Amino acid sequence: MPIQFEKVSYTYEKKSPFAHDALKGVDLLLEEGKTSAIVGKTGSGKSTLIQQMNALLNPTEGKVIIGDFINSANKKERSKDLFSLRKKVGMVFQFPEYQLFEDTVEKDVAFGPRNFGMKKEEALQAAHEALRRVGLDESFDKRSPFQLSGGEKRKVAIAGILATKPSILVLDEPTSGLDPASAEETMALFEEIKKDGTTLILVTHDMDLVLKHADQVVVMEEGEIKKVCTPEELFSLSLEEYSLDTPKVYRFAKKAIEKGIPLSLEGLHDVSSLAEALCKALRKEKK
Repeated sequence: MPIQFEKVSYTYEKKSPFAHDALKGVDLLLEEGKTSAIVGKTGSGKSTLIQQMNALLNPTEGKVIIGDFINSANKKERSKDLFSLRKKVGMVFQFPEYQLFEDTVEKDVAFGPRNFGMKKEEALQAAHEALRRVGLDESFDKRSPFQLSGGEKRKVAIAGILATKPSILVLDEPTSGLDPASAEETMALFEEIKKDGTTLILVTHDMDLVLKHADQVVVMEEGEIKKVCTPEELFSLSLEEYSLDTPKVYRFAKKAIEKGIPLSLEGLHDVSSLAEALCKALRKEKK
């Protein structure tokens, strides 16, 4: 299901001397089944924006429409069934492993389904399915989550979200604190989940992730949407205006072009596509 923001504003500590406008009249459509990256420097409004999606925050003005659900500044218009909305919109916060609390892995993962009304056996089945989905076999079910490695804890936390079978996954800095191999494995998992039709919302400062995984990019600054485009369109521009880094692949490619290598930026998403483009460019030079 798509996510539609209509004239959404949000003010922290409204009607106080410390009032701060975190969102200002946001109009935005996040497409169903796609990966939308929300980017911008710290304080641009990214976190406030995503918290409107499952009504952790209610707009000060405007509304957010997700399928049949409405999160509106108007209380009469606002959907009452927040449990169903939060089941559909799963939030994977930064360092989700810090939220683990049960004495066994399976109990921790089953907590979400139980909280949404599943019976114990049903919830455990959902938990086991989610654990297998993230690559943790039966040997992990009865173990304490606090005795696992950092990467394994992250997988358990993600499984806890997947067990509720959300239609939309909001990922807040999903690779933060992970080594490169674990980060790649985590993003590969989300790409597999996306193939089932799940909509992914990626909030990150890592432009390499944006280039490789996003279908569209939403650039935010001081609570406003400054640009909505593809990663290729964004990274072909000068990014100083938005205080964004250039992905490593693009930095290398632009240096190669400066050295006279006839390299095309089109279709560059990662190191593999860069290597392939370089080989093609060098073959052309030899001819």
